[in-house]
Amino acid sequence: MRTALIAASFILSSFLTRSQSFIASLEESDMSVLFGQPAVAKLADGSEVSGKLTAATMINGYLDKFTLKNEAGEKVKLEPEDVVRLSVKASAMAKVAMGASNSSSIKEITSRDFSEISNREYIIFETAMRANKAGKLRLMQLLNPGFDTRVKVFADPNAQKTGGLAIGGIRVSGGEDRSFLIVKGDKQAVVVRKSSYRRNFEELYGDCPAMVKTFTGEKIQWDDLAAHVFAYDSACKEAK
Repeated sequence: MRTALIAASFILSSFLTRSQSFIASLEESDMSVLFGQPAVAKLADGSEVSGKLTAATMINGYLDKFTLKNEAGEKVKLEPEDVVRLSVKASAMAKVAMGASNSSSIKEITSRDFSEISNREYIIFETAMRANKAGKLRLMQLLNPGFDTRVKVFADPNAQKTGGLAIGGIRVSGGEDRSFLIVKGDKQAVVVRKSSYRRNFEELYGDCPAMVKTFTGEKIQWDDLAAHVFAYDSACKEAK
């Protein structure tokens, strides 16, 4: 436990001067920046379909049906219930839309490969059980690729955001999210809000004593949410 405690404290300290470092969520009007980009869909039966994304829609913040055009020129139309994960190569504009805090310091403090979150090469959607809707899976944008083995953070379709600079409808600065959907394992998504994060903290990380002992009271800050998720992912491998 002492090793985990030191690791969690060290990891958090490296992020204290940074704001949120999740990938910024795409809006429904931003989907066009993904069209024509290479994509791979992992299906529920274990197979994969690859091609270029030619069409996709978002409904209430969730990715709905989409179409891939394979190398043979055939269009493959897929429904959310058929898909486990969709990875779309990020275009230049999509990378702007995903802009977040520089995460190069992550590589300096861990031996794990974080190229996916450092380079922002892919936009990823995964199926998860939506909040308050037992048994209903949705394709949602994953905001913490690379440090998502224990906790997955998704965009909250109902999130309220602060103002920010937008270019062509794509947010490039500001626009701080005030809520996220967080999923542990195959459990139902939990809505985590800025206003109640301290109350959610033990529910999210209580199975790792190092987290609870290290981060208490005033040390639990919403701006450190990404650091907490990363610390939990890195230092709490034995947590169940």
